[in-house]
Amino acid sequence: MKKTIKQETFEKIFKEHLKVETYSISILSLFNPRLKNKIDYKPYYQRNYVWDYSKATHFIESILLGTEIPPLIFFKNKQGIEIIDGRQRYESVLRFMDDRFALNRKGLSLLTSLKNLTYSELAKNDIEIIDKFLDAKIRIIEFNLVNEPPLDRFLEDRVKKEIFSRYNSGITPLRKSEIENAVYNEDGLSNEFKSYLTNNSEFASIFYKTFFAIREQEAQNPSIDKIMAFIRANLVLPMIPIMYYARSSMRLELISRLYEKYSDDNIENERNILMNFIKKVNFIIKINEYSNTNKLKNNRLALACFLWSLGVLELEELQIDLNDDLIQQIALYINENIEQYTDIDYGFNKEVNTRYSCTSKFIEQKYKIDASIYIQASDLKRSEIKDVLKPNNTSNKISELDTLRLNKPEPSRINIDDVMRMMTKRRFLVRPSYQRQEVINQSKASSIIESILLGITLPAIFIYKRSDGVSEVIDGQQRLLTLLGYIGHEYIDETGKSQNSKNYRFALRKLKILDELDGCKFNALSEEQQNKIYDFPLYIVEIDQTLNPQFNPIDLFIRLNDKPYPIRDNSFEMWNSWVDVDVIQQIKKIKESLIEWFYVKQVLGNNDRDRMENEELITSLVYLEYTNSITNKEARRKLDIYQKTNRLNARIAIKSQITNFLMDITENVESKKNDFNLAIKSAKGFIKKLKLILLDKHVSKNELNEYLKAELDTVLKAGNNPRYYRRTFQDFYFLWFILNDINYEMVKEHRIEIKNQIKDLLIYAKNIPLEDSLQNKGMERFEKLVTDFKQQYQIEKRSIRLTEEQKHEMIMKQNERSGISGYQIFLGDDIEVDHVIPLAKQGEDNIGNLSIVHKDENRKKGARSK
Repeated sequence: MKKTIKQETFEKIFKEHLKVETYSISILSLFNPRLKNKIDYKPYYQRNYVWDYSKATHFIESILLGTEIPPLIFFKNKQGIEIIDGRQRYESVLRFMDDRFALNRKGLSLLTSLKNLTYSELAKNDIEIIDKFLDAKIRIIEFNLVNEPPLDRFLEDRVKKEIFSRYNSGITPLRKSEIENAVYNEDGLSNEFKSYLTNNSEFASIFYKTFFAIREQEAQNPSIDKIMAFIRANLVLPMIPIMYYARSSMRLELISRLYEKYSDDNIENERNILMNFIKKVNFIIKINEYSNTNKLKNNRLALACFLWSLGVLELEELQIDLNDDLIQQIALYINENIEQYTDIDYGFNKEVNTRYSCTSKFIEQKYKIDASIYIQASDLKRSEIKDVLKPNNTSNKISELDTLRLNKPEPSRINIDDVMRMMTKRRFLVRPSYQRQEVINQSKASSIIESILLGITLPAIFIYKRSDGVSEVIDGQQRLLTLLGYIGHEYIDETGKSQNSKNYRFALRKLKILDELDGCKFNALSEEQQNKIYDFPLYIVEIDQTLNPQFNPIDLFIRLNDKPYPIRDNSFEMWNSWVDVDVIQQIKKIKESLIEWFYVKQVLGNNDRDRMENEELITSLVYLEYTNSITNKEARRKLDIYQKTNRLNARIAIKSQITNFLMDITENVESKKNDFNLAIKSAKGFIKKLKLILLDKHVSKNELNEYLKAELDTVLKAGNNPRYYRRTFQDFYFLWFILNDINYEMVKEHRIEIKNQIKDLLIYAKNIPLEDSLQNKGMERFEKLVTDFKQQYQIEKRSIRLTEEQKHEMIMKQNERSGISGYQIFLGDDIEVDHVIPLAKQGEDNIGNLSIVHKDENRKKGARSK
């Protein structure tokens, strides 16, 4: 396909005009007023500040400890400096120095004595620690355009977004199970279980199938990290009252604290704990097999509950015979009570309590015990839980900061050729035991290789040089494995064996700049291109164990990789970073004009994260209107409405199609602009109809937004009065589905009736009666109710068409005067045919209800009526 001139210019900028400079700067220099005033840290394509104060505190602590932090990515032009990547880090420092938050206890892992202190209080009490903070160096990767390339506003915007995407794509935050794998890397009990699972792969596969919702390929290669997280939780779950466990806010911390104590208390008993747990799991597996053989209803949640019940019986010190009779009894009980183990909203407080309470009734009846103490907490248990959740007393004094700070040099440079030589000598360990598996896909890997060929600096790689001379990769594994895989070189894994990358000898794909290299493997590159890869400088931060005897590489691994609130795929945070600037600005403008009442999330406090959900809602509505402009049937398929027992749910069927829609608009902005503008106009029209429906009495201008907000909440609550209520995306999808085909004139005429009918429709959708709760009857009835509603307000389409002779005859009957203004009118004027009584008011579509008017008068009349 032939490239446009703009695309050729864009590619030429990256190949010839982009200069990259890397340097370090102290916080004192970075935040001095002169430089600070030149920095735009929140350009429009950046997402909002989303870190909570615990994460911000953790980051400030990392600086005080001398931990290397990811670089800030700058784009420098004549107007100043834009932060392309690193807004969360930059703004956290800025907010801290402006006293906008105090250091949070939850965010401090080592310097706990600093809790509740602001920057000013620290400066007043301990100037030495502030000096260390201000002297801390932050690495900068700065992009600059040289040789004056021909840039217009849109081209420069595209260049910046491309740089942004290269530093933000490929970032896969650590999953909870991966963090736990690192945290418990040296835990003896965890390693006992891990060794057993690794050596008994068939058992691990059956375990995974029994307790996890999985795809078939996962069962063949189950995640040991996930299984270990499940085991640690279930070893201590019987010690936690379910009422506490059901509260997700404290679930993880409770399990973590109790497991650490349990593991410490059983150092001499690890093998016995392992074999006893395996025995219980094998018993549960037999229950599952019995249920499947006898076609009894069963699921993973019920099986997990009965695994918990075996732990409860152990705490009761009962000797249980795990025989075939018990297998049959449990299987039949689950079958009879399967509705108590529903996987719908299974993580919610109510559902968790329901299924464990149901399980407790079985063991109460069979073994004559009081199992309620394992569901509800006694006063004694409440006191024990409070003790468990108390902050650790370990508090490092400020005077000890020097011993805690990292002693590390400035980053050095090494090329991949040298890394491969070190690997040959087995002195370079890419995958230490606390590292995660290789997760990068070939598209993201190709982008890294393209960046190298373009000379774009990669973030630093962090190395821990052990006292035995072996260098462990703490951070940068994915980048190194990409390079090794593309070149075709082996690496040493955590067991000391030579392995190939999962992307071994891959071919480049989906390149944005060097697309002429699509499909090329390393051997197909020119000698010059191969040498560029071999000689590409990798920045290395080496932490020497002999200079840092107290350093824990796992702590740094987690600090660097545990990225809070990552940019989600197919979200406005993602779209904001690359979609055409005019498209983004239109959506943001609508959001800002309506935010007082039309929102899915209200941002109230300083610590309340704005993940751009409201912009995402507007974008979703624009997408639905766009598809609706093609055919109504198409739009209905894009909106997935489905039944879950006693309520309906609504969502965008395939959210990635919104991304495709925006990509199509961005790449074909000239040809698609009108279509997008029409969709924007239609989305505004939907909101305008909704506003008209909500406003059912006289309200002053000052009180209007508050009234609309309250009325919308009333409609969306659908007759319920929940203790904690928040709006959801599906609320607005339901409103759109109900209203999108109703003519605005009809809404004006019947606004009160329509409002009441929408309330009734939503009450039904959110409270499906028992008789309609099975076999999708609720969904069928809802669709019929909506269809009947829409037919009730269907406007008769204008069918009558006048000939020129008929128009002339009507003008003469009107004494050559317009039917609206009475001004003189002639056949050659810019005229329209107007319904005297509008169709929305049951006016008839016949010649007796028509008049000839000036076109501009008719449009003004329509505008006034709206």
